[in-house]
Amino acid sequence: MKEFSKKFVVGSNDTAKEIGSGDLEVLATPVMITMVENTAKEYLHKQLAPEETSVGTLIEARHLRPSIVGAQMTVKVKVASQEKTKINFSFEVFDNEQVVATGIHQRAVILTDVFLEKLAHPK
Repeated sequence: MKEFSKKFVVGSNDTAKEIGSGDLEVLATPVMITMVENTAKEYLHKQLAPEETSVGTLIEARHLRPSIVGAQMTVKVKVASQEKTKINFSFEVFDNEQVVATGIHQRAVILTDVFLEKLAHPK
């Protein structure tokens, strides 16, 4: 099974209070999801042709425990399956050695120019 991990540090701008998703100075769930998407995107980017990129199409997350500003986070993504251009990942997010989130994430590989052209000329 293909696995990739990336490290992050929770900054003061990453809190639920700061971004408005909550009232506390802990890692915001939307920021944690961004960490997961970024990790999966980076894993795929190394394998794509220059004219390709990937976009997130699905995420299901269980945010199990809070993390404070300054926490050292590790996001681990594993390729669970692939259906043509859709890659399905499972993920775990760690605060030091403790699991703080789990879930699944799907990304679709696209041709950048075709995608942008569709945006410029919607039907």
